[in-house]
Amino acid sequence: MIMQSSHRHITTDHDEIRRWVEAHHGAPARLANTATANSAGDLRIDVPGHGTTGLEHLSWHEWFTAFDGQRLALCYPDPHVRGGTSAWFELVHRDIGDAVFS
Repeated sequence: MIMQSSHRHITTDHDEIRRWVEAHHGAPARLANTATANSAGDLRIDVPGHGTTGLEHLSWHEWFTAFDGQRLALCYPDPHVRGGTSAWFELVHRDIGDAVFS
């Protein structure tokens, strides 16, 4: 599902997310030592230049399983606004504002 608002693009589509991450030379990750028996840990996207340390890379399958389980979505600038080349992003909960993702 996709929602666009305020020049941002929010999606849960796995193929779209993977394309966006790889286009920005990123990789699926989580904060190291945050996984437990009941949780996959704090998910992140490791993008060069974002300065996040202490990340553990995951397979796409493992990352998307946790992404869906935690009901997350990827928010990034609308690609049609000013070129859309920014590597800014945010992982947000699917329940945001008036939009509820299924």
